[in-house]
Amino acid sequence: MSNTKRNFMRFAGITAVVSIVDKFLLHPALAQTWQKVANPSGASGTWQKLTVASTTNTIGMASVAGGNAHTVALRSDGLVFACGYNGLGQLGDNSTVIKSTFVQALGISNAVAIASGSFHTLALRSDGLVFASGNNAAGQLGNNTTAAKSTFVQALGISNAVAIAGGSSHTLALRSDGLVFASGYNVNGQLGDNTTVNKLTFVQALGISNAVAIAGGYYHTVALRSDGLVFACGYNGLGQLGDNTSAAKSTFVQALGISNAVAIAGGSFHTLALRSDGLVFGSGNNATGQLGDNTTVNKSTFVQALGISNAVAIASGYYHTIALRSDGLVFGSGNNVSGQLGDNSTVIKSTFVQALGISNAVAIASGGTHAIALRSDGLVFTSGSNTNGQLGDNTIVNKSTFVQALRP
Repeated sequence: MSNTKRNFMRFAGITAVVSIVDKFLLHPALAQTWQKVANPSGASGTWQKLTVASTTNTIGMASVAGGNAHTVALRSDGLVFACGYNGLGQLGDNSTVIKSTFVQALGISNAVAIASGSFHTLALRSDGLVFASGNNAAGQLGNNTTAAKSTFVQALGISNAVAIAGGSSHTLALRSDGLVFASGYNVNGQLGDNTTVNKLTFVQALGISNAVAIAGGYYHTVALRSDGLVFACGYNGLGQLGDNTSAAKSTFVQALGISNAVAIAGGSFHTLALRSDGLVFGSGNNATGQLGDNTTVNKSTFVQALGISNAVAIASGYYHTIALRSDGLVFGSGNNVSGQLGDNSTVIKSTFVQALGISNAVAIASGGTHAIALRSDGLVFTSGSNTNGQLGDNTIVNKSTFVQALRP
């Protein structure tokens, strides 16, 4: 099998898989993800495919995602489940009623990846087609309408997708040829098509090729190129594009201060990158310490976060950041008013601190003001804001340490 089909990228002698989905290798009905496992010498580690097995006769979850106030989980059989706020149908269960435990989304099966915007939810099917539900006011569902959908519908203008991501009101897809496509809100140029006109179906972004990963912020978009360089477009008022300016860009430009990146993430107004040596870097808004550099000063180029090393995954909420360490522990920095950092406090942190109540994590995600972790046994754990049941523990009480979401 060719390296093109495997979507591999190599840095410093290690093979890093940065695309969660490898649709050429996935069994259509078995969702898989990637984890980085520390090698015996304690070096940076190697990446290998993780298949979450069934536990106690219950099928485990294989990946997680978070929206503004909802949580999404992909089960290993390719079905999608969600909980939390549902006023625009983002849970996909053909209702607009909030759910405090996971319910199955309708209109989607054989999914191999999930993602979420603020009020919409995305799923990638094993055949490379993209499906979505929820808010669609700006065309972010990509189905050539602006009507909200409470069950999953197919997006138009995109096929052969291998990864998906959501911004606040826009949607991103990475095609197998390394090109990026987008739909939805575009007032700040976040679709990267050299316009500021909303798009109701997917269009190609300009200034980026050979992409291997994508991420969405509130009004900006991030892409990781196969050579480890980071590119971004859209709103830049707080320096989140990392190009040492505060001017919006409607096509992709290169971020400064970061190279050899293997993963990216986008918060409301900040951007994160994980370097191949396990260090975390960020740019943009830092008012609550979300960049983790022990300051609350915004940065327009990438700076290194403190208190975290040997990271293997990163995720971002509105004003907080979380990272997964190679030993399965979760760390976070930034806003913590709802307990989203999981450190048993509600005090903001400007360097990374360890979350409590979670170990053996293999994947992480973040909602607006909550955090999500997937444990190696396929169970989902959450912390933070829970006013809409987004923690999935059958309560609407905030949690400042990680608690287990109930199995669907």
